[in-house]
Amino acid sequence: MSHFLDSVSTIITVFHQHAKEDGDQSKLNRRKMKEFIQKEFADAIVTIDKILQFLEWDGDGEIDFNEFLLLVFRVAKACYWYLQRGQSGTKRT
Repeated sequence: MSHFLDSVSTIITVFHQHAKEDGDQSKLNRRKMKEFIQKEFADAIVTIDKILQFLEWDGDGEIDFNEFLLLVFRVAKACYWYLQRGQSGTKRT
């Protein structure tokens, strides 16, 4: 499996592991998502409730896989921006 597909598989596996703990493998409730964010992003998160409000765009009190992917994409984008910014400050030869 390619590195990219392996990463996608890891994202799906992590979601299912956390959703499974909640009893329904297709959704996370707000409490479980908050625990997930605190565990996985403890060093980078400032305000978890704001993130949860953003993720829960359909207002059903649960985070499905599509809503979960929004978080993954936002984190990937932030990491990319941070890494690009760090590289632009270094001299290239």
